[in-house]
Amino acid sequence: MSSRISLSAALAAAVTAAGCAVPLAPPPAVAPTPSEMAQFWVEPADLAERDLFAGPWGLDYAPDPAFSYRFDEVKKQGMLTGFSPGYIVRGPGDVEWSAKQGPEAQAEVTASRLVWALGFHQPPVYFLEKWTLVGGPNPGPQTRARFRPDNKKELDKVGGWGWQSNPFRATEPYRGLMVMMIMLNNSDLKSSQNAIYDLKKPREGASRWYVVRDLGHSFGETGKFGADRNDIHEFETEVFTRGVSSGKVKFNWSGFHKELVSELTPADVRWTAERLARLSDKQWEDAFRAGGYEPELAQRYIRRFKEKVAEGLALR
Repeated sequence: MSSRISLSAALAAAVTAAGCAVPLAPPPAVAPTPSEMAQFWVEPADLAERDLFAGPWGLDYAPDPAFSYRFDEVKKQGMLTGFSPGYIVRGPGDVEWSAKQGPEAQAEVTASRLVWALGFHQPPVYFLEKWTLVGGPNPGPQTRARFRPDNKKELDKVGGWGWQSNPFRATEPYRGLMVMMIMLNNSDLKSSQNAIYDLKKPREGASRWYVVRDLGHSFGETGKFGADRNDIHEFETEVFTRGVSSGKVKFNWSGFHKELVSELTPADVRWTAERLARLSDKQWEDAFRAGGYEPELAQRYIRRFKEKVAEGLALR
């Protein structure tokens, strides 16, 4: 009996930490100033020119696929620490990298590119089809992985922020970001994955960034437990919206934090859809090429995403 109670308590704690039934804080009494807003989002005046293959940091920050990365530790896994396997490794210049493997590797890079296209800050993330590990439990050639550097010379993670309580919760960009999470089918909205970075040099209008990261639970189905990631069949067949009731959009979304999505309006959906509609075919293709998707598979994802954009633009 005691072991069952302990297991139930542990599961309940994990569900709470993962984001179940957390109350929304009241909106901030004072709207963020333009300089404060820039810490979270900046309207991309260069949207049509954004390189969604290289991403916000360009290819100068990309990992070298020919380098043999030195093992540091196994990436932690578990309900509260992460779904995907991988390693913490050291690369050129002794830079630490988080190498995430598994089904989230591709999806995270492409999702990051699309979130950046809307004007939200993103850390440098890249996809390697093949790479080599030196040392550790399984040295030698490795499977495809998402690489993210922990380069404190450029940006330093100094904390986190919550979905339910943050300085931007009453703003249109925040609501637009929530719509984007739904469009990505990213139901893994744990506040523990959000990061605050301090930058050594200002970029994109700010020297502090509020970032939604770890976007790998995307391009599959939504759900609280065991939802498929990076699954084209699920992404093509799962419904986006189910109409509008009392001025609020009814989403076909079954992830955590339904309190975050229950108040979104057609105008919020159009805010996101209008910006995505401005992306060129090449930008869509580049975003999926950055994640290592084969062209035929990428086109299926792009086709479904464009259907969601059209659906969003039509909401009234």
